[in-house]
Amino acid sequence: MTSEPYVTIGVPVYHGARYLEDTLRSIQIQSYHNIQVIISIDGPQPDSEIICKPFLNDSRFQIVVQPERLGWVENLNWLMAQANSSFWYYNPQDDLVDPLYVETLLAHAKMMPEAAVVYCDIISFGQKTGKIIQTSTSGSALTRQLTLLLMHLSAVAFRGLTRVEALRQAGNIPANRIENFAVDTTWMAAMGRWGGLVRVPADLYRKRYHSDNEHMKWFEWPAEKKSNAWMIHCVDMLEQAMFIEVNPQEKRLLWLAGVERLLSRRFDFLQRSDINSKEKISLYQSFIEYLMNSNRINIPELLDDDWVDIKRWTESLYWHSQEIW
Repeated sequence: MTSEPYVTIGVPVYHGARYLEDTLRSIQIQSYHNIQVIISIDGPQPDSEIICKPFLNDSRFQIVVQPERLGWVENLNWLMAQANSSFWYYNPQDDLVDPLYVETLLAHAKMMPEAAVVYCDIISFGQKTGKIIQTSTSGSALTRQLTLLLMHLSAVAFRGLTRVEALRQAGNIPANRIENFAVDTTWMAAMGRWGGLVRVPADLYRKRYHSDNEHMKWFEWPAEKKSNAWMIHCVDMLEQAMFIEVNPQEKRLLWLAGVERLLSRRFDFLQRSDINSKEKISLYQSFIEYLMNSNRINIPELLDDDWVDIKRWTESLYWHSQEIW
């Protein structure tokens, strides 16, 4: 028996037969051997089951066929609930990892016990090629949440090696009502409440882009749906940030960062160069109205102010420093 920690690897599968064998093989040949691989097939799918079965000759692999479809978020939540190890990572059914992937990230995780997640850069291939780099979040909980709100969209860290202790504190991936848009990024904000998200500058992960990618479909939505999805996502991120224990003045910084995320040109999901001033004002007003009419976040209580004053100083501070009109 080894004293080294073992790593649970969750592989959610939904009509993934086309690339699944290559993905599972890349996991099987990891240089770090103390792994447990759980494949959750999201509803009966004989073609995927046939591909998975030969891997059961490796005692580290197991397959579960869900009796009916859970959906990608609940399938992932189910997989995470099975992790009884020190570390976990999620491997999509069509992505590939370098043989040194687990070994490299685990070595860094051991050196940084304060890290909730360690992750490497992503090399994309298929319909989209390039390199995706996401900066680390470090420092205090406040600094980490500000960094997430102002800098993070691509869920690079979501595919990293995750400390299960942090995972349990973060809870399940939170679904949202716009087809779970960007809930992977929101869950990274939940992880960021526990500790840092630490980048390892190495090209050990390959993400395959193809027409059936869930993320690719988001960019094909009509403009109104995209705007609504982005607004809800910014509320989701703000909600995670407001869970941390800081004073009302620091909560105001988080609030302003949430508004900045909503309207910033830094994030290209809405293709902001095509959005006019009237549409930006409408997006902001939708954000305010949603928060005022929902019970999700009590902004006045958190900021120790009322909505009239919150809107007054938000617009005064933000509009005067931005050229969005």
